[in-house]
Amino acid sequence: MTVKRVAAEVPNEDFVTFATSVGERVRRALVAFYGVEIGTEAAAEAMSVAWERWDEIVEMSNPAGFLFRVGQTRARPYVRWAGRVGSFPTVERGVVAGDLGLIDLFDALATLKPAQRVSVVMVKSYGFSYREVAEVLGSTEAAVTNHVHRGLARLRLMLEDL
Repeated sequence: MTVKRVAAEVPNEDFVTFATSVGERVRRALVAFYGVEIGTEAAAEAMSVAWERWDEIVEMSNPAGFLFRVGQTRARPYVRWAGRVGSFPTVERGVVAGDLGLIDLFDALATLKPAQRVSVVMVKSYGFSYREVAEVLGSTEAAVTNHVHRGLARLRLMLEDL
């Protein structure tokens, strides 16, 4: 009986470049959508699919949108099983943030709709353009613009009460 050795495939430079740019956008979007635990796991599984289907991914017009959908599909069982949506890091209550006083931004973000939360976090925190976020979410720039503006308006209302 002979044992066949399978050489470990080394990622090519194109995939590494892709993973650092597009993969990072997808990871950030999934973490903003599902929280740290589920989002990170879903992003890892999406990048695994990207590696397995690299020849197809290269030919796609919107690979980030495809991988975001793959991540959503992979996260679905965890969300259904656990009965939860996004879980955000907790911060100590009573942390003073400039002139705003006492705020808990993570609780406020958790109350936004998932698309609003992803759009606000990716545009305002990570500095992605509306077009880049639209590609990841598989929507239009106008929809992302609406999500950002409505999400920020809702955050302002919640944070003004504090």
